[in-house]
Amino acid sequence: MALTATLREIRSLFTKNGGQSDLWYILAASAITALNRPEDIAPVYALVEQSIDELPKLSSSEKEAAKVNAVLRMREGILKSFIASGFPKTINGLKELNLATPEQIKAKLPQTPIRKEESWETILQERERGRALFAKIYDRHTDRVTKDMHNFYPDLGQVAIHQLYGPVISNTSILSGKESSLILVTGLKTLDVAAQLRGHKYGALHQGATQEDLKNVETMVNMLCQHYGVQLPKAKL
Repeated sequence: MALTATLREIRSLFTKNGGQSDLWYILAASAITALNRPEDIAPVYALVEQSIDELPKLSSSEKEAAKVNAVLRMREGILKSFIASGFPKTINGLKELNLATPEQIKAKLPQTPIRKEESWETILQERERGRALFAKIYDRHTDRVTKDMHNFYPDLGQVAIHQLYGPVISNTSILSGKESSLILVTGLKTLDVAAQLRGHKYGALHQGATQEDLKNVETMVNMLCQHYGVQLPKAKL
């Protein structure tokens, strides 16, 4: 089956029963990045662009604004996916998305980082936000996970809060907490990292995801693995 046909099936999977219409492409791009197929980010964007162009009630300017928003969300999703998939893959995924984005859409995108660290106070607030999210995700297991990371390597927990949860995962200026958690679930499921997948599965539920959302992620990942001829991950959602 051609990739475009698979992507259409993924879109239908997430939008059935009135589901969120702009979630599928964020998670598909995250999974494709995790699978190290960055060249296939372009077909994801192409299908998103086509879907927007086919909306009959939007004006030309509204369609352009929708495309800008879609690229913003895809960029942020691929960026956040590095926490599960690795930074080199994220660089390659964002490079391919940039190449696929038309110049008129690029011209409307932010030209400076959305994450501001202009004062020490801002950084401290960011870290506190990260700690709060960490506690929300791990719930009653927070103290145990924190102690485990400290025992593994004292710097591990600090890096998790100061560099990952604070500035990256907990930033909801573009993607919601639920969407951000589902990106992590997607990456961990794709790479078959069972121990962390278990924790982030419950974290996604704590962030507002449903069992149907998790089932859709599992189905999507399996569909993409089958498309690429990759062994299906054994870790269950």
